[in-house]
Amino acid sequence: MNDEMDYKLYVLAELSYKKAHSDINEEELFPIDWYSSNNYKLKTEIIAQALKTNMMIEDTELYNNTREQVK
Repeated sequence: MNDEMDYKLYVLAELSYKKAHSDINEEELFPIDWYSSNNYKLKTEIIAQALKTNMMIEDTELYNNTREQVK
């Protein structure tokens, strides 16, 4: 997939995540470092896992594994 398509899918995923957690302030929905990455394919996968498991992004296994790899 190209970068533009990855970004479009990410935007749709983010909108779905926000809708699923409409009772939570956006600043609390996303981890502090969330917008520092432009890896939209990975971010879409993380959001998909959060939606599937009904978790917050920062509680997902994929997000935490990714953060561990960066450290």
